Amino acid sequence: MNDTILNPDPRSIAFGRYLKSMRTQMGIPIETVADEIRISVRQLSLIEAEEHQQLPDVVYVKGILRAYARFIGIDDDDIVDRYAINRSVYEKMQTTEAKFFNYNKKVLFRLCLLTGLLIIIIVLSVYMIYGSLANPLHKAVENHTEKIDYIAFGAVEKLTTDSFAVNQNGKLFLQIDAVEDTSLKIIIDDSEPLEYSLHPMDHMELEASSKIKLLVGNAAGVKILLNERPVFISGKSGDVVYIELPQSK
Repeated sequence: MNDTILNPDPRSIAFGRYLKSMRTQMGIPIETVADEIRISVRQLSLIEAEEHQQLPDVVYVKGILRAYARFIGIDDDDIVDRYAINRSVYEKMQTTEAKFFNYNKKVLFRLCLLTGLLIIIIVLSVYMIYGSLANPLHKAVENHTEKIDYIAFGAVEKLTTDSFAVNQNGKLFLQIDAVEDTSLKIIIDDSEPLEYSLHPMDHMELEASSKIKLLVGNAAGVKILLNERPVFISGKSGDVVYIELPQSK
């Protein structure tokens, strides 16, 4: 038997298909071979199909091949050589595929990582830009609110909405459309205040259980609907207005 294998061509080095071809030419049924060498027809079929991944240990397969070759009268050393070459090629292909798969996994992981970092950078950049644009307006509103007494009627006019009833399900549904730049502070049902910086064409919708408090930085900057009915806002452009919705009589 040859010990050295040089430049094997897997398409020309067949062991199982060669055995099957010789057996068929001799007119020997596969069941006859299986009975003679004492293995199952299924296992013999796997050998003839050269299904390496489903075959048993190499030493055991070589023993089967020798018995098979001797029974049909062909060189058993040649068959074992063919099997060794074919098996070597199969193992190299498996190793190559595994390396390729692992490489692709690493590339995909790095790509996902870079994409995630890029998204984070973009989000932070947008947040910083937006924050820098909105900050002057927020500071102006804060300066106003520090000087406002919400109880008195002075620079800030308190609007009552006795005529606004809650909707059928007991909720207050508020719609706000910005027509000029303005700041907006909102308190819904005594929750923590929410602050926004609105620009023309901005639209907001809010829902409350019992009441809504608004501090509008520009009286002419928004149009408000409460339960589909307009809310009158007293004041001119630039005035800061405090609104409570609704206020019972």
